[in-house]
Amino acid sequence: MGKKEEITSKNKRTLTRRDFLRSASLAATAAVSLPATFGPFSILTKTAKAQSIDQIKVVVARDTATHQGSTILPDYTKILMDEAIRRYSAVFDVGEAYKSVLPRITTDSVIGIKVNCIYPDLSTHPEVVDALVNGLQQMRFDGEFFPANNIIIWDRTNADLQNAGYTINTGSEGVRCFGTDQVGFDYSVSLDCAGEVQHPSLILTEHIDYHIDFSVFKNAGGAGLTMSLKNNYGCIDAPWNMHGSNCDPYIAALNQQMRDVLDVQESLFIVDALFGCYFGGPMTPPNMEYNGIILGMDRVAVDSIGRSILEEYGCTSLANSIHVDTAASAPYNLGTNDLDEIHRVDIDSPSIPVSNLQVKTTDRDTLLSWSTPEYTGQFKILRSADPAFSNFDEIAITNATQFIDPNIIGPTRKNFYRVLKTW
Repeated sequence: MGKKEEITSKNKRTLTRRDFLRSASLAATAAVSLPATFGPFSILTKTAKAQSIDQIKVVVARDTATHQGSTILPDYTKILMDEAIRRYSAVFDVGEAYKSVLPRITTDSVIGIKVNCIYPDLSTHPEVVDALVNGLQQMRFDGEFFPANNIIIWDRTNADLQNAGYTINTGSEGVRCFGTDQVGFDYSVSLDCAGEVQHPSLILTEHIDYHIDFSVFKNAGGAGLTMSLKNNYGCIDAPWNMHGSNCDPYIAALNQQMRDVLDVQESLFIVDALFGCYFGGPMTPPNMEYNGIILGMDRVAVDSIGRSILEEYGCTSLANSIHVDTAASAPYNLGTNDLDEIHRVDIDSPSIPVSNLQVKTTDRDTLLSWSTPEYTGQFKILRSADPAFSNFDEIAITNATQFIDPNIIGPTRKNFYRVLKTW
């Protein structure tokens, strides 16, 4: 597709669904080849396999380093997001991990990221979305990175996006960002949402090939909670007509229609759970810190895990969240709400430095070993003759949790080592 003109439509030739820290100092050549497995999962090489086994896997990744007070720290949100997609897909390379959950994607494809900015004090945070965007741009196709301009961050209106801290961009350079009010609704497409006719945003029907749902983490008096399923209320022209009966079965019906009627590939469902609210929502400032993100390809499973977390915090509105259970049932069949059927993968503090390094020696070799169960990235090995590391050599980058420094022990020299995460 190349560079876009002002808000161009998506390429109609694209296959449809039916048919800290990567700095220059860390860019070194890997000294150890990638093993066949890492963590508890095998590396996947086929999209079909990733699609089939990960449908009811949900990753819950948390790290208190992602913010200081209300200030979100972008470097650490990138660490958290990268680790989440690696653990979800079981693919080590971040770009390849995203490709595994975006079937048949090409450089001509356009990815839409639907955020939730209806309440500026608790919206999908730009810093967290930037972490996703950074990962998507690591996808390579014949040596070329995925074009930034083929990513659109969007919501209902430009004003909602701007109030939440996003910068509107409708041009042909950089990541695009605009609301449905910029392009309008597609009145040629009608969605039957349990008897309510709705028309989708033209962004869905004319501008994107892949839909990523990036919602917020909060309770709601009417619907019980607002996460992945309800985020799609921001995709249609008259959502206010679908708030009766705790939004049930309207939320489920809308999501079913989007899945079955629209010519767009729904891919990831992500919840920005750095902050949230467990009472007073949906229009209330944050009243809980969860320091995390929730990620999966099954929207019902993602919301079910989110609901269980809100329950742990004492949320009292969850009896109204019947739309989650309706979405799991016939005739909608949008996913599973059975927590026993969901493989929940918890990641805790992947940014914590390596602190348990053990050093053993043989006649000539030094064996280093360490343990970092919440991190599957690479490690940089440093060696110095000075315990203060005023001077040091970078001797390897590895994704293993052990390393042999061969033929290094001598009669007069003592060596010191450090192991650093490269993320």
